[in-house]
This record gives sequence, C-alpha cells and structure tokens, in this order.
Amino acid sequence: MTVDRRQVISFDWFWLLALLALAAFGALAIWSARPGTGLDSYFGRQLLYIGIGLAVLLVAVAFDYHFYSDYIILFYLGGIAVLVLTLVTGRTIHNSKSWISLGSVALQPSELVKVAAIVALAKYYSGIERDYLDLRDLIVGGLIVFAPMLLVVAQGDLGTAVTFAPIFVAIAFMMGLRRKYVLVSILAVVVASPVAWMTLKEYQRGRIQMVFKPELDPHHLGYQTIQSEIAIGSGRFLGKGFKQGSQSQLGFLPARHTDFVFAVLSEERGFAGSIVVLSLFLFVSVRLLRTARESKDRVGALVATGVLALFLFHVMINVGMVVGLLPIAGIPLPLVSAGGSSLIA
Repeated sequence: MTVDRRQVISFDWFWLLALLALAAFGALAIWSARPGTGLDSYFGRQLLYIGIGLAVLLVAVAFDYHFYSDYIILFYLGGIAVLVLTLVTGRTIHNSKSWISLGSVALQPSELVKVAAIVALAKYYSGIERDYLDLRDLIVGGLIVFAPMLLVVAQGDLGTAVTFAPIFVAIAFMMGLRRKYVLVSILAVVVASPVAWMTLKEYQRGRIQMVFKPELDPHHLGYQTIQSEIAIGSGRFLGKGFKQGSQSQLGFLPARHTDFVFAVLSEERGFAGSIVVLSLFLFVSVRLLRTARESKDRVGALVATGVLALFLFHVMINVGMVVGLLPIAGIPLPLVSAGGSSLIA
C-alpha cells in the first residue's frame, strides 16, 4: 500500500488530536470511577477500544469516501439484516435487546448502522438537483432513516432510536425544505405527542417527569439526577482531584462510567475541566462544519452534515441529562463514555 503524501499533509491532525484528548479524558474518568487496569477492567477495555477505533480510522481513510457511497446499498441492507438478527437472537441488557454476543464481547449493531444510515441518505439526496425537496423525496429519505430506527425501537432501546432523527432533519434541511412541510411536521409532532406519551412505558414517563421534580422520587427514578447534580456541584471550580470524588468513589452515582461519565469529570476536574471538555467538543464540531462547507461535492457535504448532527445531538442530550435539564435517555457521551460500539462508530 502506498501513502498519498498530499492526503497526509491535508489531513486535519488537530481534529484527530482533539478526538484523542476526549478519549483520554474519558479513559481517565473511567479508571477513576471503576478501579482496575487490566483487560478485564473497564479502563483496560476502553484503551483496547480506542486502539481498535484508530485502526478502523486508518483503514477507512485509506479509501476514497465515494467507495462507501457507491456501495452503500450493500452496507445498509447488511446493517438492516443485522438489526433483525439482533431482534431475534440478541442479548438483553437493561431491558434492551440490542446486543449481539461475540464470545466475551458484546456488540451493539445499532451504533454502526447509524453511520450506514448517514451515508445512505446522503447518497440518495446527492442525486437530487432541485433547490427544495418534494414530498416524495421526504418520504423516501424518511424511510431510509426510520426503517432502522423502528427496528431499534422494537429492540426496546428508545434512547438510541431517537438519535436517528437528527440525521434526517439535518440532511433534509441542508437540501432545502419548503415552509409548508416544516409547519405540517411541527403540527404532526404536536398532535402525536399525547399518543406517544401514552405508548411510553411507566419508567420512561417517570424519567420525563423527574426532570421537573426529581425530589418527588429521590430514592428511585429521581436518584440518578439528584446524585449527578450533587457530583457536578461539589466539583466547584477546579474539582476535587483524580479519584477524590465522593459521589463516584463511594458508588452513589449510578452508570458513572457510561452515561454519567461527564458527572465524574465535573466532580474531579471542576467547572474548569468541564469547560475544557466541552470546548474540545465544540472544536470537533466546528471542524466538521468546515468539512461540510469545503467538500468538493454534495455527497461529501451531506455525509459531514449527518455526522455533525449525530455528534452534536449525542453531546447535547448526554450533557443535558447529566445536569438535570433533560430526561435520562441512555445516550452515551461520544468518545468519553465506556463502550466499544459507540466509540468505534
């Protein structure tokens, strides 16, 4: 294999350093929250996942991205097939049948299918030359994204399913939306909201209610939110220091190495450390926006837009639920939360 010198020179190395810095913050927080450094520990496995993710990155960038868009129908249908297989033979974790066991490792296919959905929608919309999407375009594009989304809902993983929505919204917005379609969509959401509320499970409705008054159920549904807010507030400006956080070290904070890892960071690194982490997320997002703006063709711009929308949605929802502004949705913090499927994807 020969290395294209121009590709090496033009590669955004600062972007990669920001990703590695986020992964390092996450690995240290996981090490603090969950003791142990071997491969049987959360910290050891996270380092392994980071290495695998870098290897996947090197392989991915060795090919022109048009290769993926040209053959996306195969990747997409393969992803749908794996989601169906997961629904039939998958492993259930936390009431969600969204995992496939590969020996001692569990893979969450829905995280990888998000990438396929982005490229598939970008490929379809890149062939449209009109300034605005018509109704047929919206229906077909919606089916591309919401088909895997519905399979994930059937698996019982509503949090992951919701993350498919910003992919469609962002890419469709970039292609051009007529005002009437936007207004009809908003009206449909408003009308469907009561029905959607009734279809939620009891604990899901409880999580939404606890956003407003977690003290109503401080020992059950509101417990995580309360403990997370205590952890963040107790960090003050500079934090308590590595492995010095009471909420994480004494086990008061549930899911402290996965969905609530940002609370561990805030407790140990304080407001200053939290701002550094959020600034890294902002830097990565700005670089993605620049990539979309400077892409040489439409499919490249739409892929970058889809990735940016998914990335920002994960960050906003995760941080929002950790600080108590949004309901707990089981959405990981990109590159920081423990878990191989999300990190590699």
